[in-house]
Amino acid sequence: MKKRLLSLLLSAALLCGALPTAFAGYENFTPKTTYTDGRFSDVSSSDWFYENVRASYEYDLINGYNDGKFHPNENLTIAQAIKLAACLNSLYSSGTADFASSTPWYQTYVDYAQRNGILTRTFADYDAHASRREFAAVLAGALPRGALQPINSIADGAIPDVPASAEDADAIYLLYRAGVLTGSNGGRFKPDDTIRRSEAAAILTRMAVPSLRQKVEISTGEQPENVLSANEILEKCGPAVFKLTSYDARGNLLGMGSGVVLSANGDAVTCGHLVNGVARLVAEMADGSKREVSIYALDADSDIAHIRVVGVGLPYLETADSPSTGDIVYALGYPGGGAEKVTAGKVLDDSNGDYLVPMIETTASVVSGNSGGALIDGQGRAVAVTVSSRTGGSSSFSVPLSVLDKLQGSTAVTPAEYSRTHKPDSSRCYDNLYPVPDFGAVSGASLFATLRDRGTTCFYYALSELPDLDRQLLRYYAALGENTFYQFNESSFTSSAGYLLSVKLYETTWEGIGVLGVFVSGMQTS
Repeated sequence: MKKRLLSLLLSAALLCGALPTAFAGYENFTPKTTYTDGRFSDVSSSDWFYENVRASYEYDLINGYNDGKFHPNENLTIAQAIKLAACLNSLYSSGTADFASSTPWYQTYVDYAQRNGILTRTFADYDAHASRREFAAVLAGALPRGALQPINSIADGAIPDVPASAEDADAIYLLYRAGVLTGSNGGRFKPDDTIRRSEAAAILTRMAVPSLRQKVEISTGEQPENVLSANEILEKCGPAVFKLTSYDARGNLLGMGSGVVLSANGDAVTCGHLVNGVARLVAEMADGSKREVSIYALDADSDIAHIRVVGVGLPYLETADSPSTGDIVYALGYPGGGAEKVTAGKVLDDSNGDYLVPMIETTASVVSGNSGGALIDGQGRAVAVTVSSRTGGSSSFSVPLSVLDKLQGSTAVTPAEYSRTHKPDSSRCYDNLYPVPDFGAVSGASLFATLRDRGTTCFYYALSELPDLDRQLLRYYAALGENTFYQFNESSFTSSAGYLLSVKLYETTWEGIGVLGVFVSGMQTS
């Protein structure tokens, strides 16, 4: 979600130096200046990337900005990745990195990279953020294969989230084996994530200075002999996982997902976004019977809800502690609102920090309708609730059941009653504009400008006040969820039927200043 909304463009702060032509290969990479502590106000000696930023500055590979900062968390574009690769290649082969200007600015680097075999593809948008996979593919071509000798023994398919058949797998495995890439959490690479300047500094300096390359081991790990098969999981666990349908006060269908029974008296769990702001919930059990559902509590930040299915003696799942990276798991739910289905996968990250709470990231494929379903370990025990996935369904993300500890309530009420009595903190909203939360109150940014045009009100916030926009957007999405906004489609949120509002966010400019615009349609304003 956040990836589709963000289109931040970095200024051209990637600098390539010119070195004497008398040297060859790695000897062409030599320090040109001295880095002193405090050179960049946003880089501390305790940061993991400190040594890489220092080296990249001294070798003139990536420089800072005019504001005295390095901006380590900003994302690189594809064009900037190609520029870095072209400069590396030119320095290694000739000792210089002098490129003529062009329009657009990156065309001279693209042409060089294509002529010298660095690029074997074209991109639809060179200003788009580069993924880690794309960055690795471009950088792997910057040096000859002989300059990337293996120091690590990494078997094909050993990287948890990069199968040997995956796109750009050859380049990724080449850089892992050379010690340029190391991965995290058991060696996972996160190929579809964006690449940050801090990460780029680490990769670039390891490319240019072989002594900085890292030893890494990736254990394939062996699963216990008692791991159940997918068919056994479906047979054992299927009866306790139900299809969940939500309705508004007029009886209109709002959404459909899944839920998991955790006790014989109907205690259950599902996604927060499935039940937030709705008037009625109906569970369709695996045997076809339908039961009313009430709500104990929900947490929008965690996107999890503690609910109750009416009935006694219900089939339920035992629970277990969260799995570890590399473990086999199964996602069980009702994809597309159809039949119950189980998909197998492995845990890529047992504590993914990209969201507001740590998530379990797995390769188990899920789609719309799986939300609220169970993530099950190899022994058939529920360990988490599936909440989201990347484009295409894999990888997927689940909330550990341990989050439920703070949601246990003594009384479950009807969804209509819960929605009526649980409104968000008014400090997060503009006066008289409930249920649309104030982005500034959520993010801490002050309102830059406001524009009203008939039924749409536009709120603008200066991007300069939003240094961590990814995370601030996530918090705003959670606030929208608390305020009964239930549907997301192409960067636009629509509220539940009682309000008939929509919110759209995108970056633009206001009188030449870069701003984030929050456009709210359907509002009545005075």
